Amino acid sequence: MVNLFNFYYSYSIIFIIISILMTVGTAILIRKNRYRLLCGVSAIATAMSYLLTLSIIIVQLNNQLLTYIYLAIVTILLIPIIILTILSAFLFIWNGMIVWRRESHSLGNMLTLLIGVLLITVPVMFNLLNRYIPNNKMVTLIENISYSFQNYLIFWVLTFLASYLITKIVKPKYNKEYAIVLGSGLINGENVSPLLGSRILVAANFKKKQFLKSRVPMTLIMSGGQGGDEKLPEAIAMKAYAIEHGVPEKDILIESQSKNTYQNMLFSKQVILDNGFDPNSGIFATNDYHVFRAAGFAHLVGLNIEGIGSKTSKYFLPNALIREYIAILSNHKKFHILAMFMIVLVNGIIFFY
Repeated sequence: MVNLFNFYYSYSIIFIIISILMTVGTAILIRKNRYRLLCGVSAIATAMSYLLTLSIIIVQLNNQLLTYIYLAIVTILLIPIIILTILSAFLFIWNGMIVWRRESHSLGNMLTLLIGVLLITVPVMFNLLNRYIPNNKMVTLIENISYSFQNYLIFWVLTFLASYLITKIVKPKYNKEYAIVLGSGLINGENVSPLLGSRILVAANFKKKQFLKSRVPMTLIMSGGQGGDEKLPEAIAMKAYAIEHGVPEKDILIESQSKNTYQNMLFSKQVILDNGFDPNSGIFATNDYHVFRAAGFAHLVGLNIEGIGSKTSKYFLPNALIREYIAILSNHKKFHILAMFMIVLVNGIIFFY
């Protein structure tokens, strides 16, 4: 009995040390650059290590009341996850229908609707195939590969969501010299949309709070060129909007040539250098769902800066996050193609041997 207790005790100490080391490692990764999926992977692994460590300690203590309390807490945490998993297809379809009614009928705005339909139709399809073509090896193999792909994508969805939450929790310090406000389309080719207006206002509010807290002034850089259906560059309309909402004209610079997020960062960097700002002493402002991917473009052009995000309508957020998730995965196409090839290969080897 004593030997068994000592075994569990030493085992617990090892896992506690591992969890602490993983926490330190995650903190270092976040501090260095929190806009990476690696931070999400590390955060999930750290959380799982603590759950495992706590489970081992509960078993070691062998206290019935404590065990029941622990199991009750775990159950309470798992119930909403299980319910959301079961109802996910219907929730995606419901969200897709809302977006369909309120937004344009583009493919990008139909993502949640399409995913919901697939989550229902794929299992039904395999059930029908297994019923009418029973014991067919090829159908079984394709089904195994399909669910392996699904699990692979779920892993990266969880990783992306963890990474997204990290960017929401960790806030920039109020000591910045500039803020790049990322442009988006204008209404009727000349008016700032509510979405774009929210980006401008979140930057203006940060500027105001910073001055109140630290008396450090900050310049806003409006970044956005003129689209084919626009009557003026987005940056010009953004500047006028900011002035209307109380930002002094002297505190606004414009970059009016960019056509996408990468160019927003690249061309704004030149404005930053031309005006003598420290390139790494700034932030950028966009919608909250876009912060994670936009930070990647900032770092790509050599701007080691953080982002702040304006709130997105709750009904539109799932669709927007899925689009960002797909865009981020597409930035690593070779890795994911190779991973999926390995999934097919491993399933084939297991199935045939």
